[in-house]
Amino acid sequence: MQTFRFLLRSTLPTLACIAVGGLYGAESSLGSAPIFPPYALPHTVCRVLPATAPDRTYELYISLPESFGKQPDRKYPVILATDGYWSFAGIQSSVGGLTYGKRVPESIVVGLSYHGENLDYGKLRAMDLAFGTSHGQFEGDVHADRYLDLIERQVLPLLEREYQADPGHRYLTGSSAGGLFVLYTMLVKPNLFQGYVADSPSVSMLWNRERAFAASGQTVAGRLYMTSAEYEWPEYRKWIPIFYDRIKQHGYVKGGLIYHETLGLRHSAGVAEAYMRGLMYVMEPLAPEHGVATDQAPAPGKRSFVINFWVSGNGSGSMPATSARTAHEAYLAKVASDMHAWVVFDSSQVPDSGGTLLVDAANKAEVEAIALQDPAVREKVFEFEVLGE
Repeated sequence: MQTFRFLLRSTLPTLACIAVGGLYGAESSLGSAPIFPPYALPHTVCRVLPATAPDRTYELYISLPESFGKQPDRKYPVILATDGYWSFAGIQSSVGGLTYGKRVPESIVVGLSYHGENLDYGKLRAMDLAFGTSHGQFEGDVHADRYLDLIERQVLPLLEREYQADPGHRYLTGSSAGGLFVLYTMLVKPNLFQGYVADSPSVSMLWNRERAFAASGQTVAGRLYMTSAEYEWPEYRKWIPIFYDRIKQHGYVKGGLIYHETLGLRHSAGVAEAYMRGLMYVMEPLAPEHGVATDQAPAPGKRSFVINFWVSGNGSGSMPATSARTAHEAYLAKVASDMHAWVVFDSSQVPDSGGTLLVDAANKAEVEAIALQDPAVREKVFEFEVLGE
C-alpha cells in the first residue's frame, strides 16, 4: 500500500523580498524588451527575521489593513499562512473580498517564507512543517517544534509590537504539509490561536498525538475547519474525514468544527476555496455583519420594481421633445431623491432610451402612478413599462 506522508510542491509561483531599484526602463540581456519593475502588492511589507538556523533564514510577507496607522490604539486580528511563498497573494486577495463583504474585520495577513534566491521550498518546508523521525529522505531532520517556537517567540511578538496585532485573535492556515502543521499546532499549543484552517492535511503522523491530547483533558477554545479535495489521491484523502471524526468524537474542540469536501478538484486546487470558507467560519464571531447585507434592503412591506422609459415616437402633446426630456430627467431625479431609488440614463448607448428607475414600493399600482405623473409620459413623448410583481 502506498503511503502519503506529506507532499512537496515545486511548480507553483513564488514570492520573495526583492530589490527593484535601477531596473526601470533597462534593456534586457537579450535586448528583446525593456525590463520594468515587478508589480508590488498594495499595503504590504517584507520583513527578514534574524537568522535562527544555519541552513535557512526566514522572512515574512505582511499585508496591512488600509486603516493601519490611522488608528494607533486599534488592534487587528492576525491571519498567519504557512507556505507564504505560494499562498500569500491568494489569501490577501480573499481577505480583501471578505473584508469588503463584512464577513471578516480588517486583518493583518502574514505569509511565512524563507529568504534567499533559488531556494528549495519543498525541502525547507518539509523540515519545518513535519515532526518525528520517520519521513523518508528527511529522516532525522524535521522539527516542527522549532518552527512553532519561532512563530510563538519571534513572529507573533513582532506583529504585536510593531503592527498592532491583537494577541486575542490569531488564525492559522495551511495546506497539505501546512495543514499537518496547523493540526500539530492545535494539539501542541491549543491556546496560541483562536482558529485553525487545515486544507487537505497529511494526517498520517497525527493519530497517537491526537489520542494523547484527548487523554490529557485539554481543550481547544477556538474553531477548526478541515477539508479534503474530491479528486485528490484516494489513498491520501480517505484518512482525512476519519481523523476529523475522531476529533469530533473526542469533543475537545469547544469553539466548533466543520469538515468540508471541495468538489471536482485535486490536491492543492481547492486551496482558495478552503481558505476563503475556512476563514469565514473560524472568524465568524468577529464578522461585522451576518446574513444578507442591510445597507440596501427594501423597507418593510415593500418590493422592488423597475420602470423602463423610452421615446414613444408618437408624441401628440404640445411639449417639444427636448423640453420633455429635460422635464423627464428632472422628475426622475426628484423621485430617486425622495424615494431613495436609483435612476440610470443610458441614451448614449441606446438612442431612444429614457432611462431606468429602480424603486421599492408597496405594489405595482403605486409604481405605475409614479410613471404616469412623469411630464414626458403625460405628453406621450415617452412610454414606459413596469417590471416586477
